[in-house]
Amino acid sequence: MNGVSSILVVGAGPVGMCAAIQAARRGIDVIVVEAKAEDAVADAKCNSVASRTLETLRRFGIAEQVRAVGLPDDYPTDVIYTTSITGPEMTRIPMPSRDERRQTPFPAGSPDEGWRSAEPYVRVSQRYSNQVLARLMHATPGITVLYNTEVLGHEQLADEVKVQIRGADGSQSELRARYVIAADGGRSPVRHQLGIKLSGDAELGHMRSSLIHAPGLLALFNGRRPAWMSWVVNHHVKGVVVAIDGKDQWLVHRALPSGVRDFAALDADQSIRDVLGVDADFKYEVLQHEDWIGRRLVADRMRDRRVFLAGDAAHLWVPFAGYGMNAGIADGVSIAWLLSNVLQGWADPAMLDAYEAERQPITEQVSRYAMQSMMDTMEALGRNTPPASLSSRYNPAGLAIRRVMGGRLHKLNVPQFAPAGLNFGYYYDKSPLISYDGTSPPEYDMGSVTHSTVPGCRLPHFWIGPGVSVYDKLGPVYTLLRFDRTLDIEPLVAASAAAGMPLAVLDLPPRDNDAPFTHPLLVVREDQHVVWRGDVVPQDPGALVHLLCGRRVEGGLK
Repeated sequence: MNGVSSILVVGAGPVGMCAAIQAARRGIDVIVVEAKAEDAVADAKCNSVASRTLETLRRFGIAEQVRAVGLPDDYPTDVIYTTSITGPEMTRIPMPSRDERRQTPFPAGSPDEGWRSAEPYVRVSQRYSNQVLARLMHATPGITVLYNTEVLGHEQLADEVKVQIRGADGSQSELRARYVIAADGGRSPVRHQLGIKLSGDAELGHMRSSLIHAPGLLALFNGRRPAWMSWVVNHHVKGVVVAIDGKDQWLVHRALPSGVRDFAALDADQSIRDVLGVDADFKYEVLQHEDWIGRRLVADRMRDRRVFLAGDAAHLWVPFAGYGMNAGIADGVSIAWLLSNVLQGWADPAMLDAYEAERQPITEQVSRYAMQSMMDTMEALGRNTPPASLSSRYNPAGLAIRRVMGGRLHKLNVPQFAPAGLNFGYYYDKSPLISYDGTSPPEYDMGSVTHSTVPGCRLPHFWIGPGVSVYDKLGPVYTLLRFDRTLDIEPLVAASAAAGMPLAVLDLPPRDNDAPFTHPLLVVREDQHVVWRGDVVPQDPGALVHLLCGRRVEGGLK
């Protein structure tokens, strides 16, 4: 290829695809380099698409397509804690099926009742959601995808990056790009070449995962409402079963006993049977297999000059709260938005400093929440091997143990499967692109959030018409929301136009009875984060525009 591309994305997983789509929608040309073949099937590790991610996919126009794949419409997304698939349950967290969500997105009695979002969680395997993203990526003008292509190394120059690649035929060549987004996974060769280290907890547990074809597994629920995810503990094994298609395909995780590091110590076949609660006559076939180690690791840096890390290349953590891929997509979309602004010429390159300032503290926070959730759950399941009576349906001792464990597990894990805080509560409090007003953002934890318009927080969702979200009307860069039409906004609009900074204007009725909305003027980014609020436009609107363009403002705004 001749010439210099604007952005080169390494990796065509969900993070890389979303980054490429985000940039290309802004008219930026993108090359995506992927080592695997185009028809390679994604693994089944990630099985949840978060509401916050779906808000992004809604903007891309594919939220409903992602919602439509995977499990059957009537398949529940319940989570159970049980002694085996055939054994007695300890507790159940009921969650709606797709059909039930269509009737009421956040139904009464569901753990996510009353969430402020247009998009409920979707329990769908990455094997299916990746296909939807790939179709959109290929259909989006400005994206060139090179499959079967390995990145060998790169060289950073003052105004571009040279990337050495090797094609499927073994031939080597060079690509040139203004910027590189490395979404090349946890082993990230790009990160290794940069010498960026991962810090945190290197070993939190050893797991063996098998994707199996088992048409008879659904019948093991024996008339009970089937579960999307089943956590299993008995005197033989601890594990998890995830419904992939709700029919034939299931993902089965088994944990090595505490302190054991040798995967050979776990019988691959018998451990699956122990999780399911079946004997040797039960038929299944292993489709994929992987041994892996749970970790909590965050990159010391997410940027080296013109190269940016995103997703697993920048952070790895145990798959609790289902937020690994989702946090990665937020990374990819964030850096693609920032780069698009700079490449379009109106934003200062210093704007790119916001990427690390915003995303690195969040990945650190989320990784700690995920780790703590895992540790608490493992503690509730018991560090030691439970007695055989735990699995005995009518044994009084077993009933008593299950009652205690079930109560503890239910309380601990409702926030994991309805993580309102991880979706809507996180905020950017040290961004160079946000005009802070001295008000502290409300604190959040995994399962709870206080919605707010404090700069740095996510704009609380509300509907502005039947089926029309306020987010649907946000512009691709910044939007000025005016809740009082009598306010003069022309000075800010004029200052934005003079700087070439895109600023959409959205006039809306006052939200007098909506507690978070304490100011009649808000400036919001496309990713829904509030960057400024006020009762009138600033005395010096040019200074605000200067800040939003990534330029330093001395002395603050007035």
